[in-house]
Amino acid sequence: MSALVKGRRDWPAVLSLGFNIDPSGKRRKPVPISIVTLGILLPGFAMWGLYRAFTTPTGIGLWVLAAALYVFTMFGVTLGNHRYWTHRGFEARFPLRVVLAVASGMSMEGDIQGWVLNHRAHHRFSDVAGKDPHSPYEYPGWRGYKGLLWAQGVWLFFRYERPPGYAVHRDLAQDRLVQWQRRAFPFLVVANFGVPLAFYPLYGWNSVLIAGALRTAALMTATGFVNSVCHKWGHRAKDSRGHEYRADDSRNNFFVAVVAGGEGNHSWHHADPGCPRHGRRVALDAEAAAAGVKPERGWHPDATWRLIQLLAMLGLIRNVKQPKATIYFADKQLVPSLPLRQTHREWHMSEPAETQELLAS
Repeated sequence: MSALVKGRRDWPAVLSLGFNIDPSGKRRKPVPISIVTLGILLPGFAMWGLYRAFTTPTGIGLWVLAAALYVFTMFGVTLGNHRYWTHRGFEARFPLRVVLAVASGMSMEGDIQGWVLNHRAHHRFSDVAGKDPHSPYEYPGWRGYKGLLWAQGVWLFFRYERPPGYAVHRDLAQDRLVQWQRRAFPFLVVANFGVPLAFYPLYGWNSVLIAGALRTAALMTATGFVNSVCHKWGHRAKDSRGHEYRADDSRNNFFVAVVAGGEGNHSWHHADPGCPRHGRRVALDAEAAAAGVKPERGWHPDATWRLIQLLAMLGLIRNVKQPKATIYFADKQLVPSLPLRQTHREWHMSEPAETQELLAS
């Protein structure tokens, strides 16, 4: 991409590292508030907090406060935004929904309505460059790492033009709590730093810099890994015949599952979006076992699912969609979508032999 426009240096392209121009050559509309808050202020104060974590006295209490706020806001995203409002994996009572709406806003990851609409578009157009809001395939430069950086969080700095049908959904528009949270979002962002500021008498400015800024940046980094790392590194979900899920390039990644409350079990989530349990395995059927297919092994941590089980026991959650012991992927789940196959060819990625056989048949 040339950094010159009509013989003059294209400073927007230079300063944005070319992210302001989409793969088709169209200029993106920047979101100044996101650039300032998420791109400048939050990283700056987070780095200051990281510096102070190594150069000033902290104490166990400060780290307990930071961890508690990390978990609280994380579940606002994973349990609230994702598994409840996006996919309706269960029914939640009103008091719990209020707590989740507050926790979601304090995460600084956007209001519920915008978050949900973007994520539903991601499922519909997963890994389709130009339509998926945060596909790692959006940019092929830097040996593919430019696309990973885009998916990690740079996409938040530009306005996402949602495809038709994803401007607004009735279930969100008619949810009075969702609409209240959308209006109250700026105040919840302030509360995200106001709560740790209340501990200033105990921990000084470390309460805001470490338990506030550094903790918020850590959570946004962890959830960003779901969009970037979990579409490149890890293993794919396998059904009861031992077939891999290949409709998109989502992966299960153990590390991301740990730091993001189970969201790193991303391939299983894409294979069965409505199921609120992401960390799972299924039993092989008799035919697959007799053929020597190896079952999926390893631990699939999913803290959000454990919380769902606990809240169901307390009566705050009901009608939970339970995972099936056996599952068989549909034919279209066993091969990449047509746009993704085209992307694979452009990126010089060959399909495995099994996928080529299925496509040929």
